Amino acid sequence: MYTQLLWFSKRVKLSNRLFRQIVAQFPLSIKSIHGIDHWKRVESIGLGLSKMTGADPKVIVHFAYLHDSRRFDEYDDPLHGQRASQFIDKLLKTKSLDLSPTQIKQLQTACRSHSDHRFTTNDITIATCLDADRLDLVRLGIQPKADFIHTNPAKSYMKN
Repeated sequence: MYTQLLWFSKRVKLSNRLFRQIVAQFPLSIKSIHGIDHWKRVESIGLGLSKMTGADPKVIVHFAYLHDSRRFDEYDDPLHGQRASQFIDKLLKTKSLDLSPTQIKQLQTACRSHSDHRFTTNDITIATCLDADRLDLVRLGIQPKADFIHTNPAKSYMKN
């Protein structure tokens, strides 16, 4: 359904070092429903949306690989976004992230809030991150609710 949003970009990528750090500390199976395949889809959907929203693709890519990286449980883990934000702090200390202070703030806010359906934002980059993750709920047989989608491009794709 959302395949028209998939966008592959060679210009914005995680460093191999950062990717290895994320995978090494991921507590679940890399093949889990919140693992690498999900991360790649969120990246692709997010980059596709960013072409229409103007969101920062660098933040989108980092969000895709970090937002669920600190999940301890596939189904009930309300603090995983907060842990992802704390992991970003650790990555900053090891100089693993090449992001500006604004990008770091956007990334951490998106990670902390991505499973809080009441969260609202006027920041198009954060909104695009959240929508990219929510549009991938179809992998679980869940149709995202329009009330929890932030950007007009994501809402229009839901109608198709």
